[in-house]
Amino acid sequence: MAEVTEVRIYKVRGNGVVKAYASVSLDGEYVVKGIKIIENEKGLFVSMPSKRNKDGSYQDIFYPTNKKARDKIVNAILQAYKEQL
Repeated sequence: MAEVTEVRIYKVRGNGVVKAYASVSLDGEYVVKGIKIIENEKGLFVSMPSKRNKDGSYQDIFYPTNKKARDKIVNAILQAYKEQL
């Protein structure tokens, strides 16, 4: 399973629901950009990069294939975000 070797946080100005964007390096060999940190009434959550389809729906263009991998990425992103606050 890939390890998260670097997380970069890019804060968004203003008071919208998107608080920041993140990029992560996996095993120092792959980079995933366009990950959103979003805040709603339930708190912070991470949204993987997606593209908008012609019908208006969204489709993830990167996503972990299991809960353990997703948790590893999400936890690393949220920890890095909280350290920058």
